[in-house]
Amino acid sequence: MIRAFRTGSEKIRTINPDSIYKITNIAFVILSENSLNNAEKIYKNIVKKNAAGNIREFSEIINVHFFIEDKKNALIGKTFNFIGETNEETNRSKGLFNKDLNRVILDIKLYKKLSDNYTIKILLGEYDYVIFFLAVGAVVRLITPYIKDKFTDPGIIAIDEAGKFVVSLLSGHIGGANRFTEDIAESIEGSIPVITTATDTVNCFSLDMFAEKFDLVIENKKEKILEYNMSSIEGKKFEIVLENMFRFGEVKSYIGKFSNAENINVVGAFDLIKLNKAKVILVSAKDDSKILFSAPNLVILRPKRFVVGIGCNKKTSFEEIEKFVSSVFKENNLSLNSIRNIASIDIKEDEIGLLDFGFKYGRFIDFYSKDEINTFMDSGKMANKTAKTKESVSFKYTGAYSVCEPCALLSAKNEAKELLIPKQKKGNVTMAVATIN
Repeated sequence: MIRAFRTGSEKIRTINPDSIYKITNIAFVILSENSLNNAEKIYKNIVKKNAAGNIREFSEIINVHFFIEDKKNALIGKTFNFIGETNEETNRSKGLFNKDLNRVILDIKLYKKLSDNYTIKILLGEYDYVIFFLAVGAVVRLITPYIKDKFTDPGIIAIDEAGKFVVSLLSGHIGGANRFTEDIAESIEGSIPVITTATDTVNCFSLDMFAEKFDLVIENKKEKILEYNMSSIEGKKFEIVLENMFRFGEVKSYIGKFSNAENINVVGAFDLIKLNKAKVILVSAKDDSKILFSAPNLVILRPKRFVVGIGCNKKTSFEEIEKFVSSVFKENNLSLNSIRNIASIDIKEDEIGLLDFGFKYGRFIDFYSKDEINTFMDSGKMANKTAKTKESVSFKYTGAYSVCEPCALLSAKNEAKELLIPKQKKGNVTMAVATIN
């Protein structure tokens, strides 16, 4: 199996990434030997947390890039030495890495001038976190022409030359800068994390951090995040409704740590009466919940619960795939925002329409070989008894008995081996949907 990710303008493939669900790109802007020393400490803490399995809520590959001006030969040399020593240590320390791939990868990037358009555009456009070892004022002047909004900007962190203050400067919640700031402060002895977002300073529940914690998509997020976070600070009542008791115990435990926990009720069923008495957060994959959008006291969050298996003919367009999948989801009362990823056969790795659909609606794309698919189907574990015949159209063109159904189940790791939506076909596309365990 190959799992494909797209980060910025790049598609990254990882082999056998059974537990890898995310690619995170981190840039350190290094200006001096002291900042390099602090960056090394931060890197080692990242590796330590990743090895312990607790750096994030889901497993990831982390690319750490050191950005250095191309004229600073001594600094470049020391950085290359650090990378070389680290790689040697990595080869000796099997416990820090997945058996098939390195989980934290180091590299160096050279630039001519930090203030030029090209360098800043790359930093803000292709990285999830950018750590500047610069004064806050200098960082603000550098990035201001290029920032967009809290939903798309990376997490920006500024650290002074002495490493005394670690400042979460931009995208503290959605971009993750607040949490990473705290991680960094643990790495540099004596440093002080500086976090100024309102809900954090008073330890109140925030809608965007709740969504980030449980991998939920906020619908109408530009309007709702500010509204709900202000209501939290003001001490208003909240009702969190978890469809199908979605991670009920974990959510209850998470809510309990906030100073306003007594104002937040977590339930498993929706009550319209509550709309007049509390701010309601509905966690639901059902499409018909959109009829409640006009309710002023309600926000809908979509859990990433579905894998869509897709088969298609050569050169099938993005538009045809999107139109068909959208229609099937609508017929089955499901939200497209609840798709975690799509899955297909590996000979479709370069199908542009399939790739564009997968990266628009999913976190990644899983590709399976014909042998993986046929072995799974021969095992008899599929609850949906799809015919296994070498006379089928699928076998003729792909060598696999079927594509969309087994790929959906394999990717979802569905223990019941039962499809939520069995194979559907229209035009050049087949699709099936499995629920993630």
